Amino acid sequence: MIKQVTKIVLILIVILITSCNAVKRVNDDAYLLDKNTIYINDKKTKKQELYSYLIQRPNQKTLGLPLALYVYNWSNYNFEVSFDDWVKKNPKKSTFFDKHFSNKQTKSIYNFNKNFNNWLKKNGEAPIIINTKKTKKSLKSLKEYFQNNGFFDVEVYYTENKNSKKRATIDYIIKTNKSYFLDTIAVDISSKVIDFLYKKNQSKSFLKKGDPYDLTNFKLEQKRLTNLFRNSGIYKFNKSYIRFDADSSKLDNKVDIKLKISDEIINIGDSLFHKPFKIQKVKNINIYTDYSFNTKDEPYLDSIYYKGYTFWTHKKIKFNPKYFINAIGISPNKIYKNEELKLTRNYLNDLKIFRSPIAIDYSENKDGSLTTDIYLTPLKKYGIDTNIEVTHSNIKPFGVLGKFAFIDRNIFKGSEIFELSFQASFLNLAEDAANPDFNFFGFTAWEIGATTSLKIPRIFFPINTSKLIPKSMRPKTDISISTSFQKNIGLDRQNITGNISYFWKKSSKFKHRFDLINIQYINNLNPESYFDIFNSELNKLKTVAQTIIDPINMDVDGDINNALGYIDFVLNPLNRFETTNSTEFLSTQKVKERRSIITEDILVPTISYTFTYDNKKSLNDNRFSFFRAKLISAGSLINSLIKKNEDGRSELFDLPIAQYIKSEFEYKKYWDLGRSNHLIFRSFVGAAFPFGNSTEIPFSRSYRAGGSNDIRAWQTFDLGPGTSLSNLEFNIGNLKMVSNFEYRFKFINNFYAAIFIDAGNIWDLTNSELTNSDAKFKGVSSLQDIAIGSGFGIRYDFSFLIFRIDLGFKTYEPYLDNNKWFRNYNFKNEVFNFGINYPF
Repeated sequence: MIKQVTKIVLILIVILITSCNAVKRVNDDAYLLDKNTIYINDKKTKKQELYSYLIQRPNQKTLGLPLALYVYNWSNYNFEVSFDDWVKKNPKKSTFFDKHFSNKQTKSIYNFNKNFNNWLKKNGEAPIIINTKKTKKSLKSLKEYFQNNGFFDVEVYYTENKNSKKRATIDYIIKTNKSYFLDTIAVDISSKVIDFLYKKNQSKSFLKKGDPYDLTNFKLEQKRLTNLFRNSGIYKFNKSYIRFDADSSKLDNKVDIKLKISDEIINIGDSLFHKPFKIQKVKNINIYTDYSFNTKDEPYLDSIYYKGYTFWTHKKIKFNPKYFINAIGISPNKIYKNEELKLTRNYLNDLKIFRSPIAIDYSENKDGSLTTDIYLTPLKKYGIDTNIEVTHSNIKPFGVLGKFAFIDRNIFKGSEIFELSFQASFLNLAEDAANPDFNFFGFTAWEIGATTSLKIPRIFFPINTSKLIPKSMRPKTDISISTSFQKNIGLDRQNITGNISYFWKKSSKFKHRFDLINIQYINNLNPESYFDIFNSELNKLKTVAQTIIDPINMDVDGDINNALGYIDFVLNPLNRFETTNSTEFLSTQKVKERRSIITEDILVPTISYTFTYDNKKSLNDNRFSFFRAKLISAGSLINSLIKKNEDGRSELFDLPIAQYIKSEFEYKKYWDLGRSNHLIFRSFVGAAFPFGNSTEIPFSRSYRAGGSNDIRAWQTFDLGPGTSLSNLEFNIGNLKMVSNFEYRFKFINNFYAAIFIDAGNIWDLTNSELTNSDAKFKGVSSLQDIAIGSGFGIRYDFSFLIFRIDLGFKTYEPYLDNNKWFRNYNFKNEVFNFGINYPF
């Protein structure tokens, strides 16, 4: 069904492209703007910043075609406003409808056509007609841009290139002439304290003698000086006190600059006075912990003074000052710093126990010092939170999650938040969305769980860490215990997880996370279904059974006991099959060992550290870099504290303890190409090394390849390891490399599209006999095992989430003997991927 729908959509797109005329709505005396070109000193430039100054830009193009314009041209621009007008203008259609339909049905048909026509106009894009006034405004903007960048004598003009098909292009011609450079930089500062601070930090100036004149550097210098003064105690300073005068009258293309910073301006009555700026200290800090506009005039009946902070409340203080002041970045009896104001506001918002925005006011005392008043309106102590959301991952393609949570804010009077939550999700685990029987909302599995968590807005640790991680880094501690039950997901599992995590930020770009302990108990609830789920393993036993016959367990397909009994029979040393039937013996041994790894209940205690660099400035920023590095150590600490059993393995509560080292690195780069066009690169490398107590990585902590967020030309678990063709239902490895390139662009309105290339694979790094040599990583030579997939996708932006459909095609299949390129690159072998939000 989905294949057919996709083909129909593609056919409609082709019809749309081939049947539309771009100049259909362009009048005979008008011209469609087809292209803008900017020439700088006779050379064409593609600098997107310059094109952003052009007021008129051609219609949005998708892969070189103005699809949005085609959609608009499909509409009837003169569609009748009313039903009566439509009847008068279309008498033949009206007679036909009157003959075959009732008046009500005819109106319904009219309304449908009208609404569809309006939809085409709304979601399409009207033709961009060349407008001379707008062209001249664009030219003026370009001239100002170059003058602001030191080309004072720049010359600009434009030419329109029209053709007989009602299309035209505009060339913007720019002759920059010589650039001007900074010469002497003089200073005129009235206040002594401002002059002292300026000279002390002059080496950090953005204005240097000999540098090209650039208005951007003047703005940066203004911002630098404003921040410098406001973080050095000059409370009343703002950027309006800074002025730059430029003298470009010299004949050698040099500009003299004079920086002027005036005294503080005071308004008394109708008169203005000047006085030197001075450094001011914060003397008093008042924190009103139950402020409300309705009760602001009522008396505050309780107060506590603690280390320079005074807490006020109308009734009774509900916070412990010792811990609460960790959220206050403003220090008493210290000079005013604007950065402390921002830190305090951000930290208090992060607590999630007060309403936003946080009001922080300063007032001047008679002695010239400052009083800080912080007004906090608390949220209700107890709360109920319910949430329903759509979930998605490589392993769980589609699901609906419901959550119910009880919240207790400020539970221990230190701004802590306690939460008890219950979750339930229904999941669609269908492997192939292209299957005719695929039902997107056909939920085949479920998962329920409960979590208790305690969020503490500081480092909760026996040793004082304030010198290593000061409160300016906004440290947090998360403590949680959770359990979950899964049904029809693998062998069905129960997970119990306990975690203590610490978070802190060195700046907005650098984030740190340290998991002191993350211990997980994995209990497989349905191991007897192993051969039902991993049917390929059962088939291997059937193949062996054709050569080695067990008189007791003749039917290995009968039940789990027959299969396990047959394995014991083949591997029994007394039967000597290792010598007489070595191939069958080894195959059976691998089946047993793989089953043991996957069905074994295990304890996974880990310690991990994660470093993240992210220079994304806002949610709408699409020009940024992201890097994440994570190091995980499993079982090392606990294994060193407990004794080993007779088999030489460490166990806790009769459970084996997983022991391995794991490292992961991820890098993402976003390029904003303008007009909703973006290019994204993402790369991931991860490796895990078992040692000591473990010979294998636990199944749940291993790597898999494929899926809607990974290599989209293969389903999850279908690719690898290496070039092996194991035919296993779940292929895993302990080394993974993946890289993705994706070009995203706007289609029409809220519809977006993408073209992508994915490359990667998984390998085995151990000397395990469970994997063949073609599954093992052999160094640089194994890079030829990297699989490549490519394809395209359609996305719809609902503003609160993005629904995504990606079609992946196998481009390079390393496991094939020959013709590895494009052998199965067709719609017959494509992979459909449904996703929520972007893959990376």
